[in-house]
Amino acid sequence: MNNNSPTDRIDWDQRYYDLAKVVSSWSKDPSTQIGAVVVGDSGQVLAQGYNGFPRGMSDLDELYADRELKYKRICHAEMNAIYNASRTGVSLYGSTIYVYGLPVCHECAKAIIQVGISRVVMKESGGDRWNDSCDLAQRFFKEAGVEVTYI
Repeated sequence: MNNNSPTDRIDWDQRYYDLAKVVSSWSKDPSTQIGAVVVGDSGQVLAQGYNGFPRGMSDLDELYADRELKYKRICHAEMNAIYNASRTGVSLYGSTIYVYGLPVCHECAKAIIQVGISRVVMKESGGDRWNDSCDLAQRFFKEAGVEVTYI
């Protein structure tokens, strides 16, 4: 990606964040739609993901309506993007992940760090319900040297 100025970077960040918003609309979850897009250093889209049930598992509406069961079955958008890259043999090392909908939780932060994603672009707040997990994710990112940009 050609980032000649801070303004260029901000414009591209907004574009990829908007793309993550489009990807979030593919989720069948009626209460929360999250999207993630992973972009390489030349601006190429490497992977995408949205929150949903694993491939091959039933995704009937009633399964999303049962909140307790839904949380046990669902894959987060960030994890799905990582899984999708793995499925096609794409390395995410040194890339940027754009996450639309909620900030990254601590479980997804561990996966982001582990695959070598070097930058995360997301919104800052997920509401009180997610604060502990998101705060822990921030600490993990700082410790691992992952850059975080809020949009």
